[in-house]
Amino acid sequence: MKWGNVYWPIYLSVAAAFFLIPEVIALATNHFNDLSQYCWRELGVTKAWTLDLHTLAWWLSLFAWIITTVLLIFHIWFRAG
Repeated sequence: MKWGNVYWPIYLSVAAAFFLIPEVIALATNHFNDLSQYCWRELGVTKAWTLDLHTLAWWLSLFAWIITTVLLIFHIWFRAG
């Protein structure tokens, strides 16, 4: 058995838990504590701004996520050999 067979499932589970558990708690208690609101604060986007910068960042992150997901799917499930 290779070490990666144990490492990667554990790593992905822990990484997902470290993100999802605080995010769900933040969304359940106060929506101003979630990751989206943090990004808005860090970018300095206020409600007086048009949504152009937020929309551009949202679409770019969506495309980056889609490309990463598709590449990982093909790498994991459709690799040769």
